[in-house]
Amino acid sequence: MDRRSFLAAGIAGAFAARAAHAGPATWQAAAPVPYATQEVYPAAHHGRLYLAGGIAARLGMPYFTGRCVSYDPATDSWRDEAPLPEDLHHVALVSTGAGLFALGGFNGGYTHIWRMRDAVYQLTDEGWQPVASLPKPLAEGVATFGPTGLIHYVTGQSPRGEANAERSDHTEVSDHWCLDPRDGRWRALAPIPTARNSATGGWQDGRLVITGGRTATANMAVTEIYDPDADRWHPAAPLPLPQAGTAGAVANGQLHVFGGEIFAPEARVFAESWRYQLEQDTWLPLPDMPTPRHGVGAVTLGNQIHVVGGATEVGGRGTSDRHEVLKL
Repeated sequence: MDRRSFLAAGIAGAFAARAAHAGPATWQAAAPVPYATQEVYPAAHHGRLYLAGGIAARLGMPYFTGRCVSYDPATDSWRDEAPLPEDLHHVALVSTGAGLFALGGFNGGYTHIWRMRDAVYQLTDEGWQPVASLPKPLAEGVATFGPTGLIHYVTGQSPRGEANAERSDHTEVSDHWCLDPRDGRWRALAPIPTARNSATGGWQDGRLVITGGRTATANMAVTEIYDPDADRWHPAAPLPLPQAGTAGAVANGQLHVFGGEIFAPEARVFAESWRYQLEQDTWLPLPDMPTPRHGVGAVTLGNQIHVVGGATEVGGRGTSDRHEVLKL
């Protein structure tokens, strides 16, 4: 099946899926992010939403930032936090409950816009401090905190050789690493069968669900589930549409997936959102995002999912400060 036929089949399946209903849920607007930014991976930590770094924009001009802010749902307000030690985009925030960590991502200037990093920082009373580095430079993967007390980093991209400055210097990897925050050591686990970047995922019933993403040639809808007891992956129902640059958040024990973009055969940004039912191995549609975006972040606070930032156009344009909340 060629790419156009695959996309047509996926769209037909998605329309069929949307005839079902995921249950009552509504969108509402919340206080905008203090700065327009995309390619963000926020986290919930101590009852607040933390957002750091990204490809920001001012007067339509993009720039990399190390700014860090947090959001209080009780007051619908943001405040500035200690900035990251360096300007980073695609940096992944992960909370263990006890600590908040920032993993990998890219930094750069005019000569190395896509320089990938292996840095790991932890937020302390003195600001972000360097701790155990990643096993190698990694970005655009799925970073989560698992039920066994380990931070997992799965798939994404890494430098294919010594060069590490341009987009073309990197390639998708099937790596699966876990970090024990107690001893600061990374250990290799079973690699994911399908390498991809810009995917999303989360833990359901003690298993890690990874879905969507892309390679250099196309978006994908592949879903794969990791069983930590057996250290094995197995296939699951594909995402109804091949979406990449999505955001994911687990709420009420189910993974919710939002937005994304696709470049071919037609460039567009997705409004479609989905909920995965693990036991039934099915995807159900959610109400479309009010503002279609990619490069967004999603965080669950209480019974609400906060979708922040992102871009309203494919690529680097349309950077947004939007903050929309899905009430479950």
